[in-house]
Amino acid sequence: MGEIRNRWQLGELVAVMWNDEMAARFPSADHTFCRVEVDSLGRVLRCMGWHCNRCGAPTNYQGGHNCPDRPERDHA
Repeated sequence: MGEIRNRWQLGELVAVMWNDEMAARFPSADHTFCRVEVDSLGRVLRCMGWHCNRCGAPTNYQGGHNCPDRPERDHA
């Protein structure tokens, strides 16, 4: 972790846009609510949504989901 001008801290990457590497790591990932590119016949060509970098689940760009592979953070 590093600080930027004593104000911001860089943390763990929690979500990435779906890509070929993610497809190889998580071949059975769910894309039901993802933004996708489709062809003229309505077939899904590729996912353009955000996914958790640990479990492959669809998420928002901030990693907002209950990841089974990420410890809960202490919010106290």
